[in-house]
Amino acid sequence: MMDTQFAKFLQIGIIVEDVEATIKNYEKYGIGPWRVAPFDTEGMEDFTLNGEHKRLHTIMAFCNVWGFELELIQPVSDSPYKTWLKEHGPGMHHIALITRDSFEDVLKEHKELTGQDPWLWCKEPNIGMEFAYLDLHKELGMFLEVYNEEKHGGIPANYQLPENL
Repeated sequence: MMDTQFAKFLQIGIIVEDVEATIKNYEKYGIGPWRVAPFDTEGMEDFTLNGEHKRLHTIMAFCNVWGFELELIQPVSDSPYKTWLKEHGPGMHHIALITRDSFEDVLKEHKELTGQDPWLWCKEPNIGMEFAYLDLHKELGMFLEVYNEEKHGGIPANYQLPENL
């Protein structure tokens, strides 16, 4: 039996048109509370998006439910998220996982197996944020989000965005 690369399931990511309206709909089903976190990289000089210095502005919301996290992402700036929303409409976008191997090794293995670079790769070293989406639609039917967090060897399941973002 093969040892899985995916060590722990963390999150379902959903791209939405309007975070506040979507939260109200989830609350109708008793799902909450939500933490809303606007995220804007303007002024983050070291932030890169797919290796380029680009602005990423989203409104996100997080809810811990059923032993994992739901993440809502409302794209504000032009970005791969906004393009995806235009092409596919609102809906499930990715699942996030902690991986067995290091972030760099996982990205290298993904390239070897699929011939593809990550669909999206974001890095901001000052706040320790680095993550990538691996496009495994053909192989698994979805994007997988993986993290690099040097201090812990993987982002903890109870990770929360800094309050000042």
